[in-house]
Amino acid sequence: MAACVCFCGADLIPALPNGVLRPGRYSPGNHWHLCVLSVTEARHLARYPLFCRTLLVPEGTYQPLWQAEQVVSYGLSGRSSLTLSSMGQRDMLCVQRALTDRQGQTVEEQELSLPAAWNVFSPSDRLLLAGTWLLWNGVLPPD
Repeated sequence: MAACVCFCGADLIPALPNGVLRPGRYSPGNHWHLCVLSVTEARHLARYPLFCRTLLVPEGTYQPLWQAEQVVSYGLSGRSSLTLSSMGQRDMLCVQRALTDRQGQTVEEQELSLPAAWNVFSPSDRLLLAGTWLLWNGVLPPD
């Protein structure tokens, strides 16, 4: 099982945690520990099967062909596992339900301050980055 794959825009690569791969394209049959999908890529990969331990997806994009032990959604709705509780100079991430990171540690429900450097990204991309960091490393990067 490969470590982590992130299907997202190239502009997010520098902000991803170490060990996260960004493949140029989808390869059927791969199994990942963590699979992360941006809004655009979730739409693009909707007709392909995905197999992973944990799947991080934009709210409302989950497909029956995707198989994961843990599905974590992100978005600006109160139904998402990860959302922003406030936006401004300092965005606050709201973890709305307990999650399990790759080491098997629980990430409890909480609010966390996002790095100010991420303000250049869209809210959706900030949530993708925060979810990737939490599910891969159990913590957000230092500011």
